[in-house]
Amino acid sequence: MEFSLTHADSNESIFTFFSEFNSTWSGQAGVEVTILIIILIMAFAGNTMVVLAVYRNKKMRRPTNYFIVNLAVADLLFAAWIPFILTTRVTHYWVFGHVICKLLTYVQFVSGICSILTMMMISIERHNYVCARPDKRITINISIVLIVIIWMLSLMFPVPVAIAQTEMTLAFGNSSYTFCGLAWPESFHVNVYLGSMVCLFFVLPLVVISFNYIKIFKVMKSSSMRTRSVRADKRAEKQERLTKMFVSIVCIFVLMWLPFFIVSFLAVYLKQITSTQFTITIILASANTSQNPLIYGFFNTKFQREFRSMCNCCLKHYDSSTTYKIDREEGTINGTFTSSK
Repeated sequence: MEFSLTHADSNESIFTFFSEFNSTWSGQAGVEVTILIIILIMAFAGNTMVVLAVYRNKKMRRPTNYFIVNLAVADLLFAAWIPFILTTRVTHYWVFGHVICKLLTYVQFVSGICSILTMMMISIERHNYVCARPDKRITINISIVLIVIIWMLSLMFPVPVAIAQTEMTLAFGNSSYTFCGLAWPESFHVNVYLGSMVCLFFVLPLVVISFNYIKIFKVMKSSSMRTRSVRADKRAEKQERLTKMFVSIVCIFVLMWLPFFIVSFLAVYLKQITSTQFTITIILASANTSQNPLIYGFFNTKFQREFRSMCNCCLKHYDSSTTYKIDREEGTINGTFTSSK
């Protein structure tokens, strides 16, 4: 979304999403673009490694990891649209046309809804694994069906956003400004729609997630007091570590997405939100796409091993494909490229 442009005659404030027409600091766009580029690189590298880790290691193809892959795909989808945001922060005007305008905010909502629903399903899967009988656990086939349902809901519910999002050109005096903004139809009940979105895809999932993880921690605490064997202790420690990992993911998601929801509501109701304020919330939400792989690497030993293996493979490939010849007499280093077979 974009910035606030004020008509000098009518004093009318128009929310212009990412387009900034009266920035007070010339270096602002440079700082924002630098941060977004770093986030983009980290998000693509980290989430691609998550997907490859599960693809490479058949032992990791379990329901929980299928949901983790789905979370990574949602993050990749969000990150794929960062270039459009950073370009608009530089050009100030919207230059990508009508179709991309309609898709940009829509995809952001799709990614956010998919992420929160996936985290809710992870909490349910963890709850069933720790607290329920073995026959109640989610299987791989069921997890795939649930992932399909998650994507169907994620793709359908934000459709009104895509319909309302449109490319606009405003004339102010002798100047015209093109931006990508929201134009809700007068007959559309925006309050009901946005309220339903927050309740169904933010509040309700967080309630379910909180209930499940509180129950999990209670069960693990009571079981640790009953069991004394080394094997049981190791198994309980592993489950506790996994649970802490997923709780960390949820907490970081809430912290980084909550400003986006708040500012989006203020933009609709108060119409006084600036593009800079909105862009900051998008940068926070974008940063969330790069955090999860770091959390997996910290908490999960299997992901640690796979990440390390992929990094080692890349280093070995680089070493085998590039050789350096040192000319001692000239005192120079000449790099020659040789194809590795």
